[in-house]
Amino acid sequence: MDFELIADGQPAPEGPVVGPGRWILNVCSEDKPGGPWRAAGGDISATQLDRPGSTRTVFTTSTRDVAGIPAALAFGPDGALYVTDEGRRSIVRVGADGVISDHLAAWDGGRLNGPNDLSFDPGGNLFFTDPWGSGRDHPIGNVFGFDWASGTTHRLRTGMRFPNGIVVRDDRLYVAETITNRIWVWDVTGPGQATNETLFCECPSQAGLEWGGPDGMCFDAEGNLYVAHIGSGAIVVYDSNGTERDRIATGGPTPTNVCFGGPNHDELFVTQDDLGAVLRFRLGIPGAHLNFCPSLDPAHPWAAMLDTSGRDPMSR
Repeated sequence: MDFELIADGQPAPEGPVVGPGRWILNVCSEDKPGGPWRAAGGDISATQLDRPGSTRTVFTTSTRDVAGIPAALAFGPDGALYVTDEGRRSIVRVGADGVISDHLAAWDGGRLNGPNDLSFDPGGNLFFTDPWGSGRDHPIGNVFGFDWASGTTHRLRTGMRFPNGIVVRDDRLYVAETITNRIWVWDVTGPGQATNETLFCECPSQAGLEWGGPDGMCFDAEGNLYVAHIGSGAIVVYDSNGTERDRIATGGPTPTNVCFGGPNHDELFVTQDDLGAVLRFRLGIPGAHLNFCPSLDPAHPWAAMLDTSGRDPMSR
């Protein structure tokens, strides 16, 4: 299937999300050698879909003291944009006024390792993975749920080998564990709570690769799960039973994350690490709308932010 390059020059692109006013946003997780790059590690970029290649930096999570390592984005119930940041070891909140703060950096068991991906349920409760520092021989990765109303953080699982992509749909929570090449599913049982972990599927074999496996995920409107699979060079599509139904080749070995968007919400956007790019696939398949997705809300608080903020991306 052919694709269109929407944004390029993005070092370690991840976490695409649709904004209001036909914008697509992505993170740039880390600096990379080579280039030329239109952004730096820690930057969040935005591209106007009517003007592919018009990418600019909207803000950075890096500070004078900490190098940000943002990994994923999601709009929340309060109209703010939330960013998982492994460098800051926090969930970062960015209001439509541009104010950046660490929304969630600890729970009653201590500091977060470094969160990677996040998903809001319809009630505004937040589920996120916390893998930083975990690995095959160091299984310390966590999955958390955050009760929006009470501010309580629940640790749903620990001891994982790099829990990565996460998405909640129809009272079920899906988590990709990259190093084991598996996707797990839980039943959501309350605000920020989930139990009954079971195996959803085994992903394509990654024998011989130092790093590979399932990363970011999203659903179409029919309940099929689209998984960016590092190392396979494809978005792997699974039905509701965890059976592989399709593969969408992405033009390089390392797709990192996916989301649906476009005027009819039937286009698939993919961040592709080896290309340093955001790609658009005109699937013609309706995607599931994320909770609090601002794409159909011209009055969303972030609409003005995207239309007026940012700096010349080539001014570095």
